[in-house]
Amino acid sequence: MTRFKALIQWYVLVSFFTLFMPIFATAATPITFWTTELDADRQAVIKYLADVFMIFNPDIKVYIEGVGENEIVATVTQARKERTGPNIVSCASDLVVSFSEYGWINNTGTEACILNIGKDRFYSGTLDKLQHTDGAYSGIPFNGWIQGIWYRKDWFKECGLEPPDSWENILKAAKTLHAPEKNQYGILIGTQADVYAEQVFTHLALSAGVKEFTPEGKVVFDTPAAINTLKFYTKLAKYTPPGPQSWRGRDFYFQGQLAMMFYSTFIMDDMAIPSIAANSLTGNNFDELNGAPYDYQLLKHTGFISNITGSHKASYGVINALGLLKTENSEQKKATERFVEFLFTHDVYITWLHMVPGGMMPVLKDIAAHDTFFRDHQGVFQRYSRQRVQSILSGFDSLKSFSFVDGHIVPQAAQASAMGLLAEMIQKTLDGKMVPEEAVSQTAVKMRMINSKI
Repeated sequence: MTRFKALIQWYVLVSFFTLFMPIFATAATPITFWTTELDADRQAVIKYLADVFMIFNPDIKVYIEGVGENEIVATVTQARKERTGPNIVSCASDLVVSFSEYGWINNTGTEACILNIGKDRFYSGTLDKLQHTDGAYSGIPFNGWIQGIWYRKDWFKECGLEPPDSWENILKAAKTLHAPEKNQYGILIGTQADVYAEQVFTHLALSAGVKEFTPEGKVVFDTPAAINTLKFYTKLAKYTPPGPQSWRGRDFYFQGQLAMMFYSTFIMDDMAIPSIAANSLTGNNFDELNGAPYDYQLLKHTGFISNITGSHKASYGVINALGLLKTENSEQKKATERFVEFLFTHDVYITWLHMVPGGMMPVLKDIAAHDTFFRDHQGVFQRYSRQRVQSILSGFDSLKSFSFVDGHIVPQAAQASAMGLLAEMIQKTLDGKMVPEEAVSQTAVKMRMINSKI
């Protein structure tokens, strides 16, 4: 039986019981699940999974509500004041940690769920982002994406280059493979003031041991490590395609004119599916590109590095987590834990991940070993071997960020990102308006101004 047919049968079963169960059911315990997944197709999948859960747990009623990520903090805050709102939230892990800092999270129930799911099944870096210094867990890692360097393995082999897993190897490869006279460029990094530039710089900075703030909020950004990172970034910019560059520069890679690019695992479906890659195969976005056919060998010839080593080994990405909010109702506590553990059962969890193949990667080490994980409806993962996926996911073991330091959320780092301070610093340096020392110093001054407002 195919997985599609099985899902259809599940749908028929769910529809039948949804129609007739009210005749037999007694009062059910209500729980509310808030998620930042707002897309209509994703909402349909989530509600379907909740319906399946209720078939097997008729004593629990699950209500699903979508809340935008930009609104969820204010919405949860207001709900807690009114003693209403969700029993479970699904959103970025940093937000879940902040809810725990406010004392809203059921840490005991959270740890019980982690133990029941299997603590050893999680990539250690995902749990670390949700664990306080006292050992308590503020949430449960659910899924995430990883940023890294996608590179032409075949070109590297021809030139005898080592994989771009260190600053030295990255710079050497960028220099060696940069041949603008042949319309070939060494590496794609952000060269304008936007989020992409911030993400690339952040990954490099974390690999140099750079921090923006201490857990107490003291600015520690203006250091030799930050200056050296900005200098290194400036060197790499010399080997990037011409013009202000951002994520759109991936077109150069898909059209065979780029050796390396920083990008997240959201690129996995573009790599695997011609119809999705078509967006990057036109000549509409850059004068230097005329368009090209889909290269069926590109995925085979592409490698991925998630862990970069400067003075430290670091990977960079985003984890989405589940937060179990406190309630005085003991039945709701039990019901919440049962639903959370249900979401981590094999087929249910994989169905959730397949809403966005590559953009939602598993935080459980064993999931990528299952055949069903590789059978997404778009056919993305069928193009990737288990070894390749495991290599990509290894980035979860050393995941770092500016906004989470030593078990504490750092709200000042989130504010610095919202203000675009790093992106502005990068652009002023690349434009020649400031030298790296001055740019880092000025950025640190602006970070200290954030402290005065919080």
